[in-house]
Parts: sequence; structure tokens; C-alpha cells
Amino acid sequence: MIRRHALFVAVLLIIAAARFAILLMSQTHVHSDEAIIGLMGKHILEGRHFPFYMYGQPYNAGAAWEAYLASVAFALFGVGVVPLKGCIVVLSLLCLLLFYRMGCALYDQRTAIFATIVFALAPSLLKWHFQVRGYSWYFLLIPLLTMLFASIESTSVPERRTLLFFGLAVGLSIWCLELAVPLVAALCLLIILRGRVSLNTAPAGLVGFLLGYTPVIVFNLTHAFNNWRYVMVERPGGGFSTLFQLSNCRRLFLDEMPKFFGQDTVLWYYPEKPASGYLFYVIALLAIGAGMWPFVKSPRKILHAVRGDLANGRQKTDFDMLVLMAASFVPYLTQPVGVPSYFLGGCFFLSMLTGRMLDRWFSSSKALPRVGAAAAFAAIVVTGFFVLIQIGQTNDVETLSLCEDKKTYCMTRIAAANIDAVERDLKQRNVTSVWTTISFVYPLLFESGETLAVSNEILETPYRVYPEDTPWREPKRNREAAFVIETNVPIRSLVEMRCEQVFGSPPLVREYGKLTVITNR
Repeated sequence: MIRRHALFVAVLLIIAAARFAILLMSQTHVHSDEAIIGLMGKHILEGRHFPFYMYGQPYNAGAAWEAYLASVAFALFGVGVVPLKGCIVVLSLLCLLLFYRMGCALYDQRTAIFATIVFALAPSLLKWHFQVRGYSWYFLLIPLLTMLFASIESTSVPERRTLLFFGLAVGLSIWCLELAVPLVAALCLLIILRGRVSLNTAPAGLVGFLLGYTPVIVFNLTHAFNNWRYVMVERPGGGFSTLFQLSNCRRLFLDEMPKFFGQDTVLWYYPEKPASGYLFYVIALLAIGAGMWPFVKSPRKILHAVRGDLANGRQKTDFDMLVLMAASFVPYLTQPVGVPSYFLGGCFFLSMLTGRMLDRWFSSSKALPRVGAAAAFAAIVVTGFFVLIQIGQTNDVETLSLCEDKKTYCMTRIAAANIDAVERDLKQRNVTSVWTTISFVYPLLFESGETLAVSNEILETPYRVYPEDTPWREPKRNREAAFVIETNVPIRSLVEMRCEQVFGSPPLVREYGKLTVITNR
């Protein structure tokens, strides 16, 4: 068994070694969302609170699931950044295994290997293999859903047990992260259109769905429909109307997509467009084009693919991958400004299409496709490993900071050395009360083990996500408190002036790169 999949095992071991090396070398601090989930895990371990969703949100149960897993790691290795992010790395490797099995179920082993290498090295996902944001369980459920779909779709009369498990996976996926709704809707629609369910077998799928989704139903009934109200009514987004404006189409496909396929794909986009983004964007477009070409040449095949009776089984699977990729793009299109994480699910199906393209071109009897496949594969491997090395050499935290207009927030990088220096400064001076900006409240709380009392209330609207039954320590408003702000933040001069008024003398200011500490001593 192992010999048959020896090439995949080799890929898995190489990627595992690379990811754990990156974890230890360049993932030593957390941003705000990661810190909140880390604190949730700490509170679970201490028995202080058992969250259903992420703190401060009536959605994203995946974050709570990561916190429960982190609590186990904390019990074994202590509360810290590496145990927290180590859980995500382990889940990412399990996801890689499931993705490979998905490729084998959809196509064959050779295509699965090509697709797995593309998926493992895709710059869009590289940083998300370490991000504690609630997406890791969502990533695991995508290949599980797809494999169950392939099992159902492969026979005219699927087993009730398979439908039960598919319904269960659907319910868990929506509970985990509501971004899964368009994807599961597309899967269910394809199953229905192909006549794979009947009045006799449909109840099995419905029972499975209720088993997976009942906790959400109970939560909504006992919490004033908070989750459903947010997802259906209050969720921010501009709908699809912006898509029909030429300027937005230009922004979407010429500005945002090159950024999306690059290695800086995090919470929001940076202004830069990395070369890796352009390269993988072009490869993705080629893969999409290769998958669509048979249907462009013969549009009748579309109807046969929808019905599931297309003679060429691989082309039918290509059609499924295109449909699922498009469904994964729907959440991204509903946002007036691109949110990269809303299209991460599409990377699974784009990687599979790319693997299929490489396999087809390598198998061609003509020289040109084989040369093209070799060039594309070499570019993927070389660029992917280059980006891996680059990420491993850069230890920083990517978070939000005030833009130059002083009204909105933009992405910024804070070097780990700056954060280390700030934490040493506070510890050496025995500071226990810290006033800071919104991006550093929870990182300071988590990385100090909650020994610090931290808040942003003096500087801006308070950002408190702790549940009511979880105690919140307010920092002191006296000469013993310290301010931790960004060096170039617009309010710095006001903070220094106010400190001088309170302290009765000019405050002591220490700059550590992009961060500044202001104290009375």
C-alpha cells in the first residue's frame, strides 16, 4: 500500500518538514484573530468558558473548534504560540492527505500527484497553513464533501449510508463556516439534476444534515436567532450589483486576482502585486481554459455533463471542478472590496484542474504540449519552493493599521524583533497595565498569559470580545500604565502630550521599529 503511494508519501514528508521548520523559524507571534482563538483555548483548558462560535461573533464555529483542539495542545505543551499554530500545521497536513485521496477518487493517481504538488505549493494558501482563523476545519471538509459527492455521483442508486454521511458533512460544513453554503448548494444541485436521489433515498441525506446542523438550530432558538440574522441580514457585503460595473471588473480581474495568487494573501490585500501572483494566475487561467475547451468546442456537452451522462468521464469531472470553483467564487463576489479568504475554497478545485491539465499535456503525443507542461510544472515547483523559503526567512506579524488617510485600515507588517523588544521592555519595567490600539490588545493578552491588563478604550472605541461570564481586567489609568502604539500612528503626538500632563514631566519614549512604548519611567 505504501509502495503504491510512495511518491505522495515523499511529497507529504517534504512538505511536513518545510512547514514545521517555518513554524519554528517565522511563526513566533500572533495577530489579533489568532490571539483571540488562543485565549479561547486557554479559557477552555481552565474551564472558564466553552465557546460555540468565535468570541465576539455569532458565526465561524471553525474558530471554536480550533480553540478546543488548541486546548489539548496547551494541556500537553503549555500555552503558547507554537502549540497553537502547530495544531493548524497538523490539520494542514491532514488536509493534504485528504486532497490527494480526493484526486484519486476524481481522476487517477498520476493526476492526483500533480494536483497535490500544485496544492501544497500554491502561494495563495501558504500562509493559511499557519493561520489560526477558523478556516482549517473548513479546508478539511472540502475534500471530504467532494469525495462523498464523487461516491454518490458514481452510481445511479447511491447507498443510503453514503447519503447520510454526505448530509452530515453538509451540516457540519455550514456550521463550521457559512462560506461553505454556495459550495454545498452546488454539490446538492448536481446530485439532484443527475437524479442520484429519490423520494426513497433523500430522507437519509436529510437526516444526516439534521445530525450535523442541529446544534446551530438549537443555538439560534436559544440566542434570538443571532447566527441566522447575521448571515442573512446583517452580514456586510455589496451583493452582485458591483460586478456589472466595468471598473469593478477591472479591479477584480486585473488588480485583485494577481494579488490573490501571490504569497501575500492574508486578511486583506497589500498594494503590491508579487511576481508569483502573476505566474500562478496565468497557470490558473490556462487550467480553467483547458477544462472549458471541450465544452466551448461542443456546447451540447454542457447539457450532458449537467445530466451526468457525458461519455467522457474525465471531461464530466472537469465540468464538476469548474462548477465547484465558480460556486466557491460566489462569496468573494458579494464583497465590494476583495476579501481573499472568501475564495480560498476555490484553490482546491483550481489545483485539481491544474493537475489534470499537466497530466493531459504530459500525455500528449505532440511535443509542444509536453514542453508546455514541463515549463509550467517547473515554474510551479521552483516558484513554490522559493516562496516557502522566503516565508521561512521572514518572521513578522501581518495585521491592520491606520492608512495614510487616517480613516480606514490597511495591512501592515510588524517584525517579530519589534514585538520581542516591546514585551521585554514591559517585563523589565514590571508593567501590568497597557493601553494600546485595536490590533495589539489580544496579542499582548495572549502572549503575556493574561498577566497584562490591556485595553484600547482610551485611544479608540473599545474592542472587547470576552463573553459576559469571563472576567475582563481593565488597565489602570495612572502613572504605572504604559502605552504601546505604532511609531507612525497619527495619535502618537496626542498620547505623548496627554502623558506629559498626567505624569507632570515629559514621558519616556522608546522606539522599537514600527512599535513605540511610552511610560513614566
